[in-house]
Amino acid sequence: MTPFGQSQDANFVNLMLKKYDLDYNMTAAADAVDWSKVKTMIAVLGGSGKGLGAAGLDIPSEVARCKALVEKAKENNVFILAMHIGGNDRRGPNSVPFLDFAGDASYVIVRSDGNADGFFTKLCEEKKIPLYTIEKTSELKAMFGTMLDK
Repeated sequence: MTPFGQSQDANFVNLMLKKYDLDYNMTAAADAVDWSKVKTMIAVLGGSGKGLGAAGLDIPSEVARCKALVEKAKENNVFILAMHIGGNDRRGPNSVPFLDFAGDASYVIVRSDGNADGFFTKLCEEKKIPLYTIEKTSELKAMFGTMLDK
């Protein structure tokens, strides 16, 4: 799992995944991953100026990092789950460069208020990517439970 844009939304997903006692890692770099052991990459989309600064990144370097992760995941036939759960708050200028990564995913989950303009609907239809919409971020709890059959 990794934040594409360094937003705090990834921390919420991280807490959710810990609850299910999964064998996973939160990573920041493609070269730090043993891709032979990865079945799914969760990319949490949403830019944060504060998060980028804390990670010592700017938008261009973060976009490059995300592109490298997507390339490595695809080279290794890894399922990519893209999530945009920050709603409208994560649709600002710092997030824009990261939203298109949903088009590289195998499956996309978005909070409905983050898709009010239909951006994700249109992108997923064009790329034939399944899109699942939630109303509240808290719905991820039940969704993960169902996906993991727990």
